[in-house]
Amino acid sequence: MRPIFHISFPVRDLAEAVVFYRDELGAEIGRHEAGFSDALLFGAQVTLQNDPDNVSKPMPRTRHFGATIPWADWEALAQRFGEAANLVEAPRVSYAGAPTEQGKLMLSDPSGNLIEIKAYRHPENVLGQLARNSPEG
Repeated sequence: MRPIFHISFPVRDLAEAVVFYRDELGAEIGRHEAGFSDALLFGAQVTLQNDPDNVSKPMPRTRHFGATIPWADWEALAQRFGEAANLVEAPRVSYAGAPTEQGKLMLSDPSGNLIEIKAYRHPENVLGQLARNSPEG
């Protein structure tokens, strides 16, 4: 088994969070109990903890998680979330035409947890060996 990145954080309403991660972001839901649910999202295990008292509101922008995905997938998500109510940072492309060109957007889940989704036009120029070892690289 390859290593799988894991993150766990509180949500205010577990059922609401499961619906968001499954239906909006395409996560596959794994274990599901009264106090938590595991979601496979962008190759990572995200544990949604039913813990409304520990949800930070507002969430500082420096405290976020996310994924770097293939460029075409990012473009599709950017188009889909371009006008979403939970958009924190509109889709944008930085360093256009440069070897480090990137697309980025940030949205929040129903509990205010911030999710940054980005892509690099040429991931090998930014991620080096990591990009060359990925299925997309």
